[in-house]
Amino acid sequence: MRAREIHAAAEQLAGEPLRWTSVKGTLAAYAEGSKPRFERVRRGYYRIREHVVPLSG
Repeated sequence: MRAREIHAAAEQLAGEPLRWTSVKGTLAAYAEGSKPRFERVRRGYYRIREHVVPLSG
């Protein structure tokens, strides 16, 4: 999914505007480390890693 699409979806879920840099930074931060939540497919494109278990609400 394109990062811009993720930004738009996050704004819709939050019900308010979100800073583009915050969403982009979150994607980048959680695409690295020992247990990344996202996988960077290519520049500007991300997907959820398969091993991530969604939070139950």
